[in-house]
Amino acid sequence: MKKIFNVVGKRRFLFLLFLIFTTQISLDAYSQDKKITFALKNASLKEIIDEIRKNSDCDFVYRDVNLESFVRRDVAFKDVTVRQILTDCLTGTNLGYEINGKTIIICKQVINRDEKKLITITGIVLDGQGNSLPGVTVTIKGTALGTATGLDGEYKLKIPEDKQQILVFSFVGMKTREIVIGSKTRIDVKLEEDTETLEDVVVTGIFTKAKESYTGAVSSISAKELKMYKGHNLLTTLRNIDPSINILMDNTYGSDPNRIPEITIRGNSSLPKSVKEVDQQLNAPLVIMDGFQISMQKLMDFNDEEIESIYILKDASATAIYGSKGANGVIVVTTKSPKGGKLKMNIQGSVNIEIPDLSSYDLLNAREKLKLERIVGLYDDENDILHDRELKAIYNQLNAEVARGVDTDWLSKPVRTGIGQKYNLRFEGGNDTFRWGTNLSYNIIQGVMKTSERNIFSGSITLSYSLKDLIFKNQLVIDINKATESKYGNFSDYADMNPYHRPTDEKGKFIKVYDEKGLNIFNPLYNTQFNTKNESRYTTITNNFSIEWKVSEALRLRARLGLQKRTRTSDKFYPAEHTAYDSFTGGDSFFRKGSYTYGTGENVNIDGNLTLSYSKTFAKKHQVYIGLDYSASQRKSLFYSFKMEGFPDEQLDILFNALQYQKNGKPSGSEELVRHVGFTGNTNYIYHNRYFMDFSYRIDGSSLFGTNRRFAPFWSIGIGWNVHNEDFLKDHAVINSLRIRGSYGETGSQQFSSYQALSTFKYYTDKRYIIWNGAELMGLGNEKLKWQVTKQWDCGVEIGLFDNRFSVSADIYKKQTSNLLSQMDLPLSNGFDSYVANVGEVKNTGFEAMLNGYLIRNTGKEIIWSMTTRWAYNKDEITKLSDALKKQTELYKKENLDQNQLLYEGYSKNAIWAVPSLGIDPSTGKEIFLDRNGNITSTWSPADKRYCGVNQPKFRGNMSSLFRWKDLSVNLSFAFHWGGKQYNETLRSKVEVTEDIINRYNVDQRVFKNRWQKPGDIKPFKGYDSSMTRTTSRYVMNDNVFQFQSANIQYRWHSDYLRKVWRVEAINIGANLSDIFYISSIKRERGTFYPFSRQVSFSFSLMF
Repeated sequence: MKKIFNVVGKRRFLFLLFLIFTTQISLDAYSQDKKITFALKNASLKEIIDEIRKNSDCDFVYRDVNLESFVRRDVAFKDVTVRQILTDCLTGTNLGYEINGKTIIICKQVINRDEKKLITITGIVLDGQGNSLPGVTVTIKGTALGTATGLDGEYKLKIPEDKQQILVFSFVGMKTREIVIGSKTRIDVKLEEDTETLEDVVVTGIFTKAKESYTGAVSSISAKELKMYKGHNLLTTLRNIDPSINILMDNTYGSDPNRIPEITIRGNSSLPKSVKEVDQQLNAPLVIMDGFQISMQKLMDFNDEEIESIYILKDASATAIYGSKGANGVIVVTTKSPKGGKLKMNIQGSVNIEIPDLSSYDLLNAREKLKLERIVGLYDDENDILHDRELKAIYNQLNAEVARGVDTDWLSKPVRTGIGQKYNLRFEGGNDTFRWGTNLSYNIIQGVMKTSERNIFSGSITLSYSLKDLIFKNQLVIDINKATESKYGNFSDYADMNPYHRPTDEKGKFIKVYDEKGLNIFNPLYNTQFNTKNESRYTTITNNFSIEWKVSEALRLRARLGLQKRTRTSDKFYPAEHTAYDSFTGGDSFFRKGSYTYGTGENVNIDGNLTLSYSKTFAKKHQVYIGLDYSASQRKSLFYSFKMEGFPDEQLDILFNALQYQKNGKPSGSEELVRHVGFTGNTNYIYHNRYFMDFSYRIDGSSLFGTNRRFAPFWSIGIGWNVHNEDFLKDHAVINSLRIRGSYGETGSQQFSSYQALSTFKYYTDKRYIIWNGAELMGLGNEKLKWQVTKQWDCGVEIGLFDNRFSVSADIYKKQTSNLLSQMDLPLSNGFDSYVANVGEVKNTGFEAMLNGYLIRNTGKEIIWSMTTRWAYNKDEITKLSDALKKQTELYKKENLDQNQLLYEGYSKNAIWAVPSLGIDPSTGKEIFLDRNGNITSTWSPADKRYCGVNQPKFRGNMSSLFRWKDLSVNLSFAFHWGGKQYNETLRSKVEVTEDIINRYNVDQRVFKNRWQKPGDIKPFKGYDSSMTRTTSRYVMNDNVFQFQSANIQYRWHSDYLRKVWRVEAINIGANLSDIFYISSIKRERGTFYPFSRQVSFSFSLMF
């Protein structure tokens, strides 16, 4: 059956390609075969050609002809093709024509007497990557003589012999190039991308603006940079490039490929509704791809080979057009559009190796651990001789094991060197009328924990069709993802294991429990021998359609509609043999062993917008841009799950094999419906290319808020000055460009629950009143719930120096968010202790800076060496808190809860609170504290906690060095941060541990070296006892880090030999290393549940 399916699938794929190719060929011919009608009196050949141009998409060039030789005549044509018109008009003349795509070349039909004075120029035209360029116009400067390159990029042109003549090569999107002919008869040309056209614009996702007059703070990232700074995934790649994108380091989940990192831009714009929710992703930026909103997971999984550019919008002037969604910043992704010309095929492949980084772990070996247990006195009992003998016997047993060489490296048991693979296949082609592109990619990510994996498949078809002033574009994308969690559990379970324990017995079977001390320590490897499941899948089908109408040169109208459906499932299966069911004994519990939790759901999103833009220059000095946009969207989601139990055998891993539903359990789930509308207006004015202004206004409506507050306005205004265009700076020897800009605006945020503004009810399904079911009020609504508002100020400067050899940019900003959604207290008589209201304010201030310089820029020898450094600083402060959050904070202190992150007004959301410590008393080995009144005490109290710093760095930055020599490029990227604090949890869990912890688990080497043992010892850690160390300032340490982020080397091979012999345009080979080393001022275990990793990848690509 599978074989039949594969054959049918191949046939369908071949039929699709055949359909695309034949459509392309037919559209090529369409321009010349289109039937047109016109009539002219006493017309010249030029007038006839002009009339053909008006009625078709044809373009004309002339090769060594004199149009005046054509005798004027009356012509009348009705429903005839361009070919028929030209044949009729040129018959009987010395002129003829050639057709190359949509270009028609008028040339001489007969050889004249002066041909001996003509020379033939031939050559090939390539792009910057060595690919041939079809359709390039080649003309003699100052004349209409010329030709166009063929499908192979080659051209041939006969011209009068004149060494001073200049050939002009022009192509859309490329820099025009002029070459003096001289005595050459073959001229090969390489055209470069027109960076002023492609890079000096800002794509906001709604409007496209000229960077020269844009007042917003924005970072632009090209496709080349994505390759040169490649990270573990697309999100880490963005962080490697721009430090204002802050990925909060997750010391728990390390390099888990199935974990979405927490990401912020310019600090936090929201607060949690409770102290426990501090780590939730309330401050994630909005992500827009090709004009449509996507999830952070989609961005993380996206194939970076399909990205043309990424813009990071940061301030209000840039993000106000997104209104209530723009407070956290916006990431705008533009994917590659199909390129016209002959069929192009790009094959890419890479091998990605992940190596576990366990360098932060410094645990005791078997002999050291047993020695430590002896020193602590775990094998002595002076009060009970019999028990003392038992302890000595246990010690002798373990010592004999150590003597036999037992020293288990438990850290190596659950990890591996993951070898992943990535493949990408792209086809594209077409002409100026119809272009198409299709892409297939498959990415296998093998994590460093065994059986941990993420498989990502993506396929897309993009079609673009131009009909006069209309452009139709449609993109169909299918994404299939499967995430498998490691069956080996948490890495910390292995770090805890004692090295004197064997994982298997003499027969090679896993030992289940180590109980020689009566502690019943489970072997984490035991459950790995069984068939278990812990995986999730999703399939997403997305179709985005757009139509753009060029009403006039100044006016454009665009409509877009996006449809997306995602289905997802999750499976978690544990058989009866699993240790989770060891307590299921007696009665019916025996038959309930084993469970299967299944979840399923779907998301359906609909997005649409209508955009009108007008751009016009008046009197050569006044440039005006006006944009209007209306958008509407609906997001609907449903998810439910249930648990079955009673799976007696590990092979019975299908739901229908279950005994029953979970005892006393029932299905659970959630559903959500959010509707959103918005109207945006944007205007930009430039005077004499010197002074410019931006103004944006948006009205948003959302179902998330109360019925009395469904709509809210957001706006921004920005001004700027291109100082370099002033007379006093024109042609300056040092300053090439100087731009100053500033902006102010108000944006909003919607990162919260869908129904918190509504009173919600839950039906009783097991209770009734006569024949009616009852309902329970789950939460109080708030009809007056308002939108969060973030006021943003930004001021920036951009400078180019010494022929733009050096460039500097800097921004300072302030963000003040009010109307934060938070909990408000209620009297208990209401039945609820709180409800959601607009109470709370937070402030962020900071700056960003970038310096780029070319140390070597020798274009003649094709040698470039540049260095770039970027810096970012952000400080956040809670300026107002709700009474409920204040009450929770005080409760944590009164109830003696050991929480080091608390929320207080006037401090950072990420502030660390701990009891001040004066160190370890050398005479007793006990810790000495300073209470809130300044008194010295040996008693720890949560009421004495003080502010000890912020767990986010003050400064973050990176620096990179890029060296290019011809087709070889090498890029090195480093990152650093300093000025923050971290609470070193390793000291509590692995160093300053109790005797009971030492008896059960392995510990850090510092237990031997740095703990107090006898009076007079001056040590940083207290002596061995049974007391647990509470939150103390001794564990708060300076967080300074220097990291070698990535090293990338790429070489591109393109030559006539490849093109002619192998028919390959170019071959790319490369290697990339990520997270090469990490130097920190804090010695702690990194990646406690899932280790960090170092990545090495080798890639290749073939372009046909």
